[in-house]
Amino acid sequence: MNFLKKAAMCAAASAVIAGSAFSMAQAAGIQIFYDGAMHIYNGSVYSLYVNNNKIYSPMEPIIFNNHALVPVREIFEACGATVDYSGEDRRVEIKYNDMYIRMYINDNTAYINGEKVLIPDNIVPKLINKPGEVTKTMVPVRFISESVGMDVEFDGEEGSIRITTPDAPVENETVQETVPAPTEPPAEIVQPTEEPVYTVPETSAQQMTDVRCETVSANQINIIVSFDGDVSGKVSNFTLTDPERVVVDISGVMPVLGAQTYETGVSSIPSVRIGYDEERSRIVADISSSLIGYTVSENGSQIVIGVSASEYIAPVTPEVSVPEYSAPTDVVVGSGSILNTVTAQYLSGLKQASEADKNKTIMLDAGHGGTDPGAIGSINGKNVNEKDLTLAITYKVKQILDENGYKTSMTRLGDTLPSLSDRPAQANAENCALYVSIHINAADAESAHGTEVYYSEENNGTAYGVNSEYFAGNVLNGMLAYMGSYNRGVKMANWAVIRRSNMPAVLLEVGFISNQEELAKMLDDDYLNRTARGIAEGIVNTISLVNVP
Repeated sequence: MNFLKKAAMCAAASAVIAGSAFSMAQAAGIQIFYDGAMHIYNGSVYSLYVNNNKIYSPMEPIIFNNHALVPVREIFEACGATVDYSGEDRRVEIKYNDMYIRMYINDNTAYINGEKVLIPDNIVPKLINKPGEVTKTMVPVRFISESVGMDVEFDGEEGSIRITTPDAPVENETVQETVPAPTEPPAEIVQPTEEPVYTVPETSAQQMTDVRCETVSANQINIIVSFDGDVSGKVSNFTLTDPERVVVDISGVMPVLGAQTYETGVSSIPSVRIGYDEERSRIVADISSSLIGYTVSENGSQIVIGVSASEYIAPVTPEVSVPEYSAPTDVVVGSGSILNTVTAQYLSGLKQASEADKNKTIMLDAGHGGTDPGAIGSINGKNVNEKDLTLAITYKVKQILDENGYKTSMTRLGDTLPSLSDRPAQANAENCALYVSIHINAADAESAHGTEVYYSEENNGTAYGVNSEYFAGNVLNGMLAYMGSYNRGVKMANWAVIRRSNMPAVLLEVGFISNQEELAKMLDDDYLNRTARGIAEGIVNTISLVNVP
């Protein structure tokens, strides 16, 4: 029996869990810490049983927004599963029988064997702990019953939640206590694979107040970042390549000074950039050579990021003949509307939309906008904003598709800035068939060049008939055929706009605004027409295979 059939069998039992019967359990008044702040919990707490064995956890099952949350590790390990937690991206991975489950803290999208599954009732996994105790990943018990296929029973009089796997022996009626109830968990219970232990800060940070860069040596810097409170449990870090960067995220914290770029004076680590969105602040240390290593240390209201890189050797850049700058008609460098029209030769010859495809909406997302210019290029003393080029290209793609009978929608029609969550949310609300986010690349090395297309591994299922990776390949092939640019390939990256889209979604990088030769091309109207036609070809070659659920 597959897990979807099991889920249907258990839905009725799980529905009881969300009901008013929870009020019958003994009330508690305990301090719990989650989402960067201390809370007083006055609701009910419950005993937990798995296959008739009592399970002890540093964090008991509780009620959160009228739904029961239970500790995921204790439940699955009691069933013989393996549970891993990555603090870097706050990811929980579970291997249970023939299932591979992945979920993220504060995200109601989970993945079961690669298939996207929404966690019911918009109740998301939470990291929760009592002061001084081990932090636990808590998930809705309804998710366990409906998605994983375990049977869940609630006993209001006993104040318990009982979870049973389909293969549990029926004759086992004896309640066994697998672990003696500790009054205070000993330190050795914290295993290397366990979720991080958070101490409760007196004041949780809300703002990044200061950033300083100190030179340690010719190839090493320290980045000292100060906050208005404690950042414990808010910091994660990772690296990116091509070009190399060290990235540190601080969740739930906004920079007082907004987005900033700091020049370090160290050639191998030339700049430190501060960015942010509605979920986090991000610190990026740019590497112009090769990263040797980095460290991130937390000390209450301050973090120190140490970065070392190999000696910087300036690349040899060939001379590029750049034509005198002349903006194509209606392409605005700065601000203003972009209403470029596509010449007839690029409007004709495209496969016409079938009757079925005419009803499938294609979401076109012009990257950046408004107060976010995106990457900024410069040619012959003139600045060019990424946001203007992406909007110009997006309008051209729309015109080509509209002319051939396809249905399109856009996340922005002018110089506005929809958030990274609003863009895919609009596509999801409009029940779109495909999502295309259009961007222009940038790099410190001016020699960087070419075209690439990204998809997200977290949105790569086949519920729509094709996956995002296949779609990315079609778009890249279409662009290369018309643009003649260097092929940087199809790549995987979990960018927010494509990760949060329900439908197959791609993010494309047309070329490098930091490369004088490519920027000159992107300021040529015929080149933009060819770029748009290539993108449209990739969309058309995919949409006939899409079946919108």
